[in-house]
Amino acid sequence: MKAIVTGGTGFIGSKLVKALVANGYDVRCLVRKTSNVSLLEELGVELFHGDLSDVDALRDLPAGGDVVFHLAALVTDWGDKENFYKYNVDATRILLESSKAHGIKRFIYMSSSTVVWKSQFWRPHNLVDIDETYPYADTKVDHYNATKIEAEKLVLQYFKEKELETTVVRPSNVWGAGDTVILPRVVMAAKKGILYPMGSGDRFVTPCHVDNLVKALLILVGNKNAPGNIYFINDGAKIPYMDFLANQLKASGVEWRPGFSIPYKFAFSVAAVLETIFKLTKSKKPPVLTKMAVAALSGSRSYKIQKAKDEIGYEPSVDMDSGMEELKLWVDDLGGTDELLKYVVKA
Repeated sequence: MKAIVTGGTGFIGSKLVKALVANGYDVRCLVRKTSNVSLLEELGVELFHGDLSDVDALRDLPAGGDVVFHLAALVTDWGDKENFYKYNVDATRILLESSKAHGIKRFIYMSSSTVVWKSQFWRPHNLVDIDETYPYADTKVDHYNATKIEAEKLVLQYFKEKELETTVVRPSNVWGAGDTVILPRVVMAAKKGILYPMGSGDRFVTPCHVDNLVKALLILVGNKNAPGNIYFINDGAKIPYMDFLANQLKASGVEWRPGFSIPYKFAFSVAAVLETIFKLTKSKKPPVLTKMAVAALSGSRSYKIQKAKDEIGYEPSVDMDSGMEELKLWVDDLGGTDELLKYVVKA
């Protein structure tokens, strides 16, 4: 079986590709010419040059494949609306069209649990133990979430109207050894003394270890119940967000405990003013605080995985303790906290 993967050089994608190869798949990855493809080359993966703005590449990418894993996206809380639509909506539409045209059997789309987040001045979202029936956010946090919602709808539409077997996956707080994107920034913020909780309460989250996510993705390939469905995927454990951050930081060699909590309305107001100023000045750099960042540090967001358990037989295999132990070993192997922080500079 041949798997087509976008985002194969990323944190999640590289883990998925490694697992696919280990399970006997032939793999083709869409990669930019500037990407570090050393791991993919070691694995013997077919490299297909292009990116999410390359229409010709997206049209040819699925040829000869059996399953598409569409992981790549423009993931940030700052940028031009047009770019978000080009990379997250238009690219998904083109890839769906070409997958259908090339006879792809299954299309698995990596979405995000943030599509149900709401951002408003009066109160933070409080998403406690919700499931896949919970509606999309009617007040969008930012262009990223707005476009992920539109892309999700497109993916599901292709199942209903085009008879392409599509599935949407919504992980939350993906973590684990190998995270060179989010974790280094959290470590940097903690060491600089600018990592603060916002709002009040325990702010529960349901983290998703990257190996558990990859396990779910592999299950979805052949499961008869998966087409046309959305699945929240996580570790099945609810934990206060500040404890989760503290555990990750400790595993990364940083002792941190949350200090005072910044009032939600104050933080939201500051973020809104900063975003307005930065938009008026057409800044390419994001402000130090955005409304999405405030949303991430305020309110609870925990998601049930019962549907995934019942319908596709998903069971998390990596728990918090073992995952944190593995994370610590990985950071130690890198050379410690300072080496991890170098990824912030590289990004």
